[in-house]
Amino acid sequence: MAAGLAAGVAVRLRARGASMRPLLRDGEDLRIVPAPWSVIRPGDIVLVSTPGGAALHRVIALNARAATVRTKGDGEREPDGALPFDAVVGRADAVLRRGRWVALDTPARRLFGRIVCTLLSPREFLRGAARRLLRWKSRLPGPRLRGLPGRDLR
Repeated sequence: MAAGLAAGVAVRLRARGASMRPLLRDGEDLRIVPAPWSVIRPGDIVLVSTPGGAALHRVIALNARAATVRTKGDGEREPDGALPFDAVVGRADAVLRRGRWVALDTPARRLFGRIVCTLLSPREFLRGAARRLLRWKSRLPGPRLRGLPGRDLR
């Protein structure tokens, strides 16, 4: 399977387990497409290679500086540990339901994925929002205000 994805060919994979319930059910077929890390976004469902084997989980956070991705099964309580970008084998873009392929990468399904991602891991969402706010705040023009000893406030 990994060889097919590396060659740029989509592969068919049967989901096993309940980690992605309710979106994906045990025994459903998925189409996995090659996906370089540059096109992966939070909310995407990816196939990752872990020390314990392969897992099909949702991306909850990306860290470009550390070149890591964090994933979590929708039906799991805890997120997986951080994995290097090259652990991402491919991205699920469709699921076979009632004999027809249903796209998972439409704008509506991507939005749903982002919402699920936010609800399942509010800490990751808040951490990312705080980082964006601090970056935006650092770009504001104006004099620095004195705050607590050792800290400047804008």
